[in-house]
Amino acid sequence: MRSSNGLTALLSLSIATLLLSGCAAERPPVNLANLPQSNATGLPLGAKRGPVKGTLTPEETKAQFKSLAADEYVVKKGDTLWSIANHFLKDPYYWPEIWYDNSQIKNPHKIYPGDRIGIMYIGGRPRLGITMRPHMRYEGDSAAISSIPLDVIKPFFSYDQIMTQAELDATPYILTNRDDALSASMGDVIYARPALTDSLDNYAIVRQGKHLVDPVTGASLGYRTIYEGEAKIMQRGDPTELRIIKSEREVNKGDRLVPMIGEPFDHDITPSIPAVPIDAVIIDLPDAITQVGTYQVAIINAGKDNGLVPGDMLRISKPGRVVKDTYTQNPKELKQGKGIDALLPHPPLVKLPDFPIGTAMVFRTYDHASYVLVVKTKRPIHIGDLAQTPTAD
Repeated sequence: MRSSNGLTALLSLSIATLLLSGCAAERPPVNLANLPQSNATGLPLGAKRGPVKGTLTPEETKAQFKSLAADEYVVKKGDTLWSIANHFLKDPYYWPEIWYDNSQIKNPHKIYPGDRIGIMYIGGRPRLGITMRPHMRYEGDSAAISSIPLDVIKPFFSYDQIMTQAELDATPYILTNRDDALSASMGDVIYARPALTDSLDNYAIVRQGKHLVDPVTGASLGYRTIYEGEAKIMQRGDPTELRIIKSEREVNKGDRLVPMIGEPFDHDITPSIPAVPIDAVIIDLPDAITQVGTYQVAIINAGKDNGLVPGDMLRISKPGRVVKDTYTQNPKELKQGKGIDALLPHPPLVKLPDFPIGTAMVFRTYDHASYVLVVKTKRPIHIGDLAQTPTAD
């Protein structure tokens, strides 16, 4: 168990100081009932958290640069905002506070291949910004770079979703296939019920996956749906006849048909520090058995109701173990019990510090869960690892 201190002060932090001007997503109202509350009662020694990072002073800003004499960086295709921040800064979390929106440059919060990024001084404080844009940009020019490599998440996460049991039960299902085979694949004909009566022609085929349960509260967070392919309507009716036009996995009877959804990540999202304290746990590793690394995806037990939005950066940490201090010099501390058990020494429990191992960015949120992409890690990440608001320590 951990606590978050200074909750009232944290909630009053200005989002504007954490996000790049002009590209912050509108943050929905925070459900305070779902935020971690300050409660130190019963915590093992050492079990506490510090405050979220605040606005940097000029000296703190200078200290964040790897070198104040760094040469200009020319943006290349394939770069991301995170990789550029990591090029200049010791702690890339501070990118939103250090980036300068130069009013003389059109769309200063967007960065394109060929742009030059350098260090400039504004009011005596070093800032990062676009120092030169090589030419005017017209529609059709190379797109602005994204916060994270979208091609990493697109193949498997364009249609993966988290759905409640009620939502799954309400979706059309595959009754059978034309050949009554155990499974179907690309080119095969399938039949679905109830009748598909809307105006859509194409549907994503998904399978009900792992039941996601909050390890802290025990509440159901829904089911992960696994993308299997795409089907196109051939003839409407009951049942509706469809042909599988894409398949990533075998399609089985009972699998579900859901409307196609758009890109799961907004290209204009900028890396940000959550405006509220987040204490989440990694609860699933899609398409991985035991562990994930850089540029792989995880699911956490916090979402919109906790104040998360796409673009929020979270620190991934290994939880410190709780150990018995058998070397204590206080034998008078006795167990609560009856008989001889009450006379035995009771060594205190000590919570070892959590230790950070990496960083992840939120790219899709649900009410109580989110998909995150690991953008950097020092060691493998497992279910049970922590995903938290970066702290001042």
